[in-house]
Amino acid sequence: MKKIKKIIAAAAILTIAASAMGCKMIEKTPEAIQKTVLATVGSEKITKGDFDKEIAPQLKQQFGDDYATNDKVKDQVKQAKTQGLNSLVTQNILIQKATELNLKPSDDEITKQIDETMSGYKTQYPEEGQFEEALKQAGLTEDQLKDSLKKRIIIEAVQQDMVKDITVTDDDVQTYYNENKDTQFAVGAGATASHILVADEETAKNLKAKLDAGADFATLAKENSTDPGSKDKGGSLGFVAYNSTQLVTEFMDGFKNLKEGEVSQPVKSQFGYHLIKATGLKTAEVTPLDQVKDQIKQTLLQQKQTTAFNSKVEEWKTALKVKTYEDQL
Repeated sequence: MKKIKKIIAAAAILTIAASAMGCKMIEKTPEAIQKTVLATVGSEKITKGDFDKEIAPQLKQQFGDDYATNDKVKDQVKQAKTQGLNSLVTQNILIQKATELNLKPSDDEITKQIDETMSGYKTQYPEEGQFEEALKQAGLTEDQLKDSLKKRIIIEAVQQDMVKDITVTDDDVQTYYNENKDTQFAVGAGATASHILVADEETAKNLKAKLDAGADFATLAKENSTDPGSKDKGGSLGFVAYNSTQLVTEFMDGFKNLKEGEVSQPVKSQFGYHLIKATGLKTAEVTPLDQVKDQIKQTLLQQKQTTAFNSKVEEWKTALKVKTYEDQL
């Protein structure tokens, strides 16, 4: 019986030792961590090593070298990492499609574009060592930059093909203009605003009574207003558009419905009580369609292209059975 107990005890010790050894064996090495899969795009994998190479330098630039341990930016970093991973997935999809759809530029064309771009970059840093220092600050080597440019050239070729048939008609432009002319293309609605600012309502009411009896607004402003920026100008604040956000809401609400030459009742704001006068009222002038047609066309083209691009990427994601593992970030 004692022998059996000893054997059981010995077996238990061996089991515990084996478990402890197993824990050490399954701890990931830095090399293994770099191979952690963050996403799969068809048969291809995006690893933590890929992420650290492409996205980590951007995170350092945006949040600092301690971004991984800085609790103050924890939520922003998490969001940026997710966006970065999604960006890598999209890049991978487009590069795969470039080969599949025979859209990849030739090696000679890619090399030519890279050389031209690199030459342009180096022209911006004419002093010896400046370009290398700029790369260092960006967390890049020259080879990494060239690799990034190569991917961008291939991706742009696919993007151009994706939106090559997108057009904007004159009817599209007209519809957009009609729907937005009173907001986006109306300019100039407002008036010259003048005010007398005082500390209490009773003083404001007394001054309003004097104005109603014919007193001069500018004179009373110079004598009574507590606004140092406007009192010496007879209370004038200059032309104020009715949609201005530069003045407090209470002031704008008391101002924008005044008739020509009308003075408001006392208006309370965080600064005190205002008597507001409006002069030189100007109605909105709608910019003619022919002056904004090209602007509208470009806006609609970008919107349509973005919608088409996003829709096609989602379609390809489904076809390639894309999976992301954000918990591994």
